[in-house]
Order: sequence, then C-alpha cells, then structure tokens
Amino acid sequence: MRRVYLLVFSLVCLQMFAQQRVITGTVISSEDGEPLIGAAIAVLGHESQGAITDIDGKFSLEVQPDYKMVTVSYLGMKTLEVRIPNKRNTMNIVMQPDAVAMEEVVVTGYGNFTKSSFTGSANTLKGSMMKDIPVMSVEQKLQGMTTGVNITSSSGQPGANQSIRIRGMGSFNASQEPLFVIDGVPVTSGSLSSGGLDASYMNNSKTNIMATLNPSDIENITVIKDAAAASLYGSRAANGVILITTKKGSIGKAQVSLNISGGFSNSAVDFRPTLSGDDRRMMLYEGLVNYAQDRGMSSPTAYADQEIDKYASIPSMGYTDWSKELLRTATQQDYEASVSGGNDRTTFYASLGYNKQEGLAKNSALERYSARLNMTQKVGRYGEVGGNMMFSQLNQELNEERSSAINPFFATAVTMNPSMLVRDENGNYVGAYEGTSLNPLRDILTDYNRTRMTRMFATGYVSVEPIKGLKIKETLSYDYNIQKDARYYNPLSSAGSKSGSDARTAKGFIEYGKLISSTSVNYIHTFADKHNLDVLAAYEVESYQTDKAVGEKYKLPSEILTEPDNASVLSAFQSSTQDYRMISYVSRLNYDYDDRYYVAGSFRRDGSSRLAPEGRWGNFWSVSGMWHISNESFMKPLKHVLSDLKIRASYGVNGNQPGSLYGYMGVYTYGQNYMEQSGSYESSQPNPNLKWEKNYNLNIGVDLSFINRIFLTVEYYNRDTKDLLYNMPISSTTGFTNYLANVGQLNNKGVELELRTLNFATNDFNWTTVLNLSHNKNKVVSLNGELDQSIEGNWFIHKVGYPYYTFYVKEYAGVNPQTGEAQYYLNTQDENGNYNRSLTTNPDEAQAIPYKSAEPKVSGGLTNILSYKWFDLSFTLTYSLGGYSFDKAGTYIENGTSSIYGGDSGSKGYNLPVYALDRWQKPGDVTDVPRFVYGQNASISNSSRYIHSTNHLRLKSLTFGYTLPSEWTSKALIDRVRIYFSGSNLLTWAKWDQYDPETPVNGEVFCEAPAMRTFSFGVQLTF
Repeated sequence: MRRVYLLVFSLVCLQMFAQQRVITGTVISSEDGEPLIGAAIAVLGHESQGAITDIDGKFSLEVQPDYKMVTVSYLGMKTLEVRIPNKRNTMNIVMQPDAVAMEEVVVTGYGNFTKSSFTGSANTLKGSMMKDIPVMSVEQKLQGMTTGVNITSSSGQPGANQSIRIRGMGSFNASQEPLFVIDGVPVTSGSLSSGGLDASYMNNSKTNIMATLNPSDIENITVIKDAAAASLYGSRAANGVILITTKKGSIGKAQVSLNISGGFSNSAVDFRPTLSGDDRRMMLYEGLVNYAQDRGMSSPTAYADQEIDKYASIPSMGYTDWSKELLRTATQQDYEASVSGGNDRTTFYASLGYNKQEGLAKNSALERYSARLNMTQKVGRYGEVGGNMMFSQLNQELNEERSSAINPFFATAVTMNPSMLVRDENGNYVGAYEGTSLNPLRDILTDYNRTRMTRMFATGYVSVEPIKGLKIKETLSYDYNIQKDARYYNPLSSAGSKSGSDARTAKGFIEYGKLISSTSVNYIHTFADKHNLDVLAAYEVESYQTDKAVGEKYKLPSEILTEPDNASVLSAFQSSTQDYRMISYVSRLNYDYDDRYYVAGSFRRDGSSRLAPEGRWGNFWSVSGMWHISNESFMKPLKHVLSDLKIRASYGVNGNQPGSLYGYMGVYTYGQNYMEQSGSYESSQPNPNLKWEKNYNLNIGVDLSFINRIFLTVEYYNRDTKDLLYNMPISSTTGFTNYLANVGQLNNKGVELELRTLNFATNDFNWTTVLNLSHNKNKVVSLNGELDQSIEGNWFIHKVGYPYYTFYVKEYAGVNPQTGEAQYYLNTQDENGNYNRSLTTNPDEAQAIPYKSAEPKVSGGLTNILSYKWFDLSFTLTYSLGGYSFDKAGTYIENGTSSIYGGDSGSKGYNLPVYALDRWQKPGDVTDVPRFVYGQNASISNSSRYIHSTNHLRLKSLTFGYTLPSEWTSKALIDRVRIYFSGSNLLTWAKWDQYDPETPVNGEVFCEAPAMRTFSFGVQLTF
C-alpha cells in the first residue's frame, strides 16, 4: 500500500511540474535601451503572483497553463499588458516613456511636488527635451519651450549675455532678470561686467556667467512664474525663478556615456546685405546727376562723370567683398563624457566636457572646459549627506560691437564699401580710406579683446530624519567666479576708443564670491489617509563680495610685448571692493484634503545691507489654492472624456532690491588730483528712505485633459510693480543730475496657453506635440506722481499708459509719388488732443509722438517629438507677432546726406543697403525710399522710417537621430549607439529681413553680431 501511495504522489507531482512553467526575461527602456530596475511584472487576474526586475532588468516568474497575460509597470513608463508566449519561456519587454508622467514632478527648490498637487504656475522641462541643441548657454535652449518666457540677446557671439523676461519687464533700474537656482541654491547669473572702465574698454558683449554651465549636465529645468513658489525666494524673485536640477546617479550598474559632435555655423539671416560695387556706383552716379539737376547745372551727366570716381571708383584689383574678408563660416566641436551609477547607499554622477564654438567674425570664439561631480551617501538609518561640485573655465575672444572701425559687422554694413581695398598688389595692408591707415581686417587680426572666466561652484548638505516625516537639513554653498579681461590696440588701429598713434594695452579682473547657508526643518505627514500636511521653516544667510581692478597703459616698446607692464605711460586705472549681506527667515505650509482641495501659504522676511537700517527688512508672502474638480464623485461619469480638471489661483508679493550695493548712502569718490594732492568729491546723494521694490502677483489657471491624450493649460495673470527703484532726475544746480528713489508703478498682465497632445503612442511609433502661446501687455501706470512722461535719448519715451519701451519718433508718411521727397505727418495737437494728420516734407515741422512698442503682442513655440523604432525626430518652431525694432544703423546709411556719402566730412565711403534700389525714380512711383540725391539736406534720425516689424517664424532647433539595433552594438560590448544631426536657427521667415528679428529687449538694433545658424553632427555611445 505504501508503494501505491508513493506512486500516486509521484504521478501528481509530475503532473504539477508539467503544468507549471518558469518565464524569464528582461525589461528595458525604449528611450535608451537601458534595463529598468524595479519594474513590476504581475499576472493579469492573479496580481498576487508577480516579480520585480533586478539591477540588470531581469525577472523570473512562475506561471500556470491558464495564465494568458501579464501587466508590466514602472514609474514614468506606460503600463503594458503583454501576452505570455505559448511555447517560449522567455520574454523581452520594451517599455515606452509616459509623456504625461514625464511632466509630473515640479521642482521648486523648497521641495518637489507632483504636477497634480502644485497650486502655482510653473513649467518643468526634461533635459531630454532639450538635448543635442548646439548652443553654449542653457538659456538658449529654453526659447519657445515654455509659456511666458521671452529670451533675447544683444549679441550673437558665443557666450554673450542673454536677456530673459518672464511675464514682461518689472523694473526701471533694478534687475529685470530672473533668479537662477541650481540644485536648490541661488547662483550668480548675467554678466560680471557692471559698467565703468571695464565696460568702456573691455568685454562689451558681456560674457554670460551661465555659459559656464554644461547643458548636458542638466536633468530638468523648472520655470516658476507666479508668487506661489517664487515668494519663497523673496527679494530675489521679482522677475521669476529658473530652477535647474543637475543629473544624479541612480541605483544599478555603472553607466558610461560619450557624446562627440562637430559642425559649422553661418549667419541665421542675411545680415544687412549691401549693394555690389557696380550697383553702388550706379546709385551714386544717379545721386550726382540728381544733385546737379536740383542745382540747375547745364550738364548733370558731365558733372556725374567727373565726380563718380571720387565716391565709387573701380579698383584695378576688382571690388572688395568685405563680408568675405572679415567674416567666416565658423566651426564647432564638442566632447563630453559622463559616468553614473550607485547602490541603495551611494549614488554618483561625474562628467567632463570640452566645447569650442567659433564666432562669425574672424576674431571671436568661445572655449569651455567643464567638470562636475554629484554624490549622495546614506549615513546610518536616518542620515544622508551629499555634494554637488562644478568647475568650469571659459576662454573667450570678443569682437568689438560698438560704432568702432574694428567692429566687423559695422564695417561690412556701414563703413567699408566695395571700392575700398584691403591689400595692394604686393599683398600689403593698405588704408581703406584715402590718407588713413584704417584697415579693419588688419586690426581685428592684430588687436585682441580676451576674457577668461573661471568658476567653481560647490554645494554640500547634511540631512537627518529622526522620526518619519521630519527632516532637518543644512546646506552650505560657495559660488566663486573670477573674470580676467585683456585688450590690445596696435599702433595703426582705428578702434573707436583709441586716440593717437601709440599702441594701447589694458588688463583687468573681476572676482566674485557668494556664500550661502541654509538651515531648514520640513515635516510631512498624512492624517486619516486624507489630510496631507507639509510644513517647512528655514533660516538663510547670504554673503557676497566682489573685487575688481582695471588699468590701461600706452607707449609700448614692441608690437610683441603687449603686456601692460611693458608700457611706460599709465592712461587710466580703477579699482573697487564691495560686499553685502542678507539674512532671511522662510516658512511654508501646504495642505490638501483627499486629493481634491489644496491650500498653500508662504512667508519670507529678508533683511538686506543694500538698504538703510530703518527700511532694511521686507516681508514677502503668498497664498494659493486649487480645486481638483475631476476627483469629485459627480465627475466620474465624465472621466472617460474629461480625464482631468483643475482650477488654480494664487496671489502674493515678492520683491527687488537696488542693484547698487550702497544706493541709500551719500558716497564720496576719491582718487582725484587737486593741486597735486589727493582729492575727493561727493558722487551720490543719500536717501535713507530707500525701500524695497515690490511685485504684487495674481495668477488664475485652469488645467484640462481629454481622453488622457489632449492636455490644455490656460492662465491669466496680473503683475503690479510698485515703489520702483529709479534714478530720479533732479536739478543739476544741486551738483547732481539724479538720485536713487522709489517712484512709479508698472503693470504687466497677460494670458498664456499650452496645448500638449499625444498624437500616437504605440510600441513602434510615438508622436507628441506641444504648442504654447503667450500674450503680455506692459504699461507704465505712474512715474513720480508729477511727471506724465520722460523722454529718454533720441527715440524712446516712458509715458503713463504706454509700454515702457515705446518709441518716440516723427511719423514717416512715405514718399510723395510725384516728387520723390520724404513726407511726414505733422501730428501737432489741438486743444482737444486731436492730431493734425497733414503732410509735410520739412521734418522740423513734424511733432514726435509715442509710436510703436518693442514688446510683441503674441509669442510662443511649437514643438514636435517623434520616434519610430530606431529613429527619433524633434523640432521646435518659435514665433513672435506685434513687436517692433528701431534700426539705429539705418540712421547712418539711409539718410542720403553729404556727411554720409561725400563732402568735406571724409565719410564718403559709407555703404548702401540693398533696399536703396527701391528708391523713387519718376513721377507715379510708389515706394517708401525717397529719391536718391547726393548732398541733400540731412534727414532726421528720430523717424518711424527706421522702425520695422519683428514678426517672424523660426525653425529654432531640429534633431534627427538613429539608434543602432542592440543586436549589432552588443557584439562590440556597447549598450547603445546613436548617431544624429542637430541644428539651431535653421530657417527664418521675417517680415523685415535685413537683420535678425530676435532683437534686444529695448528693440534698438545696431551692428551687433547676428544669431548663428548651426549644423552639428554627432555620435552618442553608452557602455
């Protein structure tokens, strides 16, 4: 009997083993082919039976014969349902990124939130959305990627400073730039050059400190636009906050990545095209004929034949193409390597980078060396320490950008015409103007303007969680920058700031250091499964110090010995040391009930040494709330169509402090020579009543999603800036022309829209589209309470009721079709304020009026991200409508005056733009370019003739990549190989196409380096 039982038992066991199977496999990401650690595999309908992938992405799962499907889930990936194979015992599963989940985390610097629980206005961009774009500065990657952010530059030189406006401009004289925060710590941004001798002699393009950051090290970027989170940064957040999170290591085997790319660049637009030598000669001949006719000469053509070679000769060696002589096709090269990994106790990320980008001018380039190390380490059961360290060095060659003879773009557009020679028959440099030594090519190749910036930024933290939910954290950071500038003008140089025949050499440095300490306590707890509480309190101290010196000398013994120490005569020298301190108390409370009702509040108190003791402290706060309507029970019937619906609102105050560290003081300046004795003078008036500039910010937003594929966000905001910091004009009889005061009010209001759609989401093909649109209206509400307007310079006005950057010009009415003369509207006003729209050909009779504004009415971008099997494609289009610019260079080359085209002024060599060919020639011609007459009376410069639309559409970036199949690369022991093409500013459609439509913030355009169109080819390897 025992044998029978044993036989039966054996048969049963054999039957069971015959029915059960063990399925093994690997789960990887489609994005990079890397294994997914901790992915959950569960049997559909029997979820208690499952497995978790290990550090290699592998799993093992027992299944029964009747099991048909498994579900595979992983944070940030789309959950899959996969059929269990009938005959095979292996499964290789590829998971696709969930585009919705990619946007779920909002990083605020004082805590991270899921998008569904964040009550403020913020946009988070993954670093992967901006990868491969061939630009040197991180700000340039943001253009068109998010609502409410307008980025412009006054220079297209590599590494030049960028201007960023988040929801318009909010200050007169204080900073208008947002606060940059890297890994939770506010950092220096913008330019170290602050004016004075350093700006007059060197670094006129303002080297951008943020160019020291390697964009490849960025994990994500969050742009905070309203007060809900920005008020936590108090006095530094008046213009918004840009938070950058750098890459961290993750649990798993170490991963090594290499990225090598190279390419070339030219101008993104046909920059200020001018007439060919023959066309220019023809135009000047016509102008001389018209000149002679207007003066009643008997033979105008004979006069023109006699004079033409003085102004447009035909060189024996042929006409000169100054663009080819001074400009070039620039090259670019990038080499980057990183390694990351870790375990459950330690994670690390390290990178090295070398990037070099030439500028369009032959004497401009930027070279960057960068290194980064980020580490975290668990300590015991409750503690954690971490550190982020960055080192970067920039070497920059700058070309001049002001109205100098060695500005290559000013030379090609204005001063150097095709009749001028670069070299003689023997190849020697010659003076382009007769009787002068001026030669831009010789000078830009001999003169130099160099900057070396070294930056070391380190952050360390210690955190302890003694009880669950309570975290105590101490963060200490130090941001150190030193910028060294050097400049040399050769003896023959015709640089604008050089005088005499002596070579001149200058050298200077600016050293900057910022130490920040932050101590915080954060408590997070959930009560009764529905009440979620998050409370934070922090104490912060910020200490800043800067030291600078710059000097110029001349009388050098040799053109080789250009170091200032070799010169014998001191021309100028300046130096200064400045510092400031700030202490802050920070608090925040977030509460939500049942994922339906959210309220939040923050309060920050800042004390700054930049203000007098009586008004040193400022209070900044915010309140916000959200109703997650789609989580209400009455919304369940609509869930299949209206997937999500939220309404958000916030209101708060943040601030701005004076840019001057001692603005409230009466300051004396020393170093004056008074009868061979050291003297001084009072250089600024005191204002002990100087106080904080404050922003009052309202934001209302609605978030909707339909069928989990269409996501729409609409926001309205109103931003009032009061107690504006302003250099108030005063009577010069006081010995001063202005003093720093709090006056006036600005208003910005607008609407933002973002539409994101998941067009396709399959295993093989994915396509996501993001459209964003921003409308901002800026208005001066008041100046000092007495003035209604303030005229600034030759063509700007600050007037109550108008945008801050409003042009103040005489309105051009085109050309009289019968006579070819330029016409202007009188625009004189009667007692009722009505304008007289009569025409006049005498510009002195016309009245200047507030005209167009530099600020666009609508701007935004359209991004598409596509992938098909091993191919990926992404591109971004940017657009701007309703803005205008003022062409300052046009006032040089469109006037047609004797001082421009001939006469005794010695300026007869100026160029002509291509649109000069559109001039009036005979009665009945309809054009806006007047009859061309050599020597006619000077036209006016403050005319709307020089104001042009900045409407444009631009293919801002495009990347196309191909990832080699893993079965090919695994044989070479490489996990992933991707080859790609990437470009920036590839195509531009502009209403006015003579210069780049992305103009400086104030809309004034001269002859700055244009934006570059870059083509780059690269390969990425992962081991």
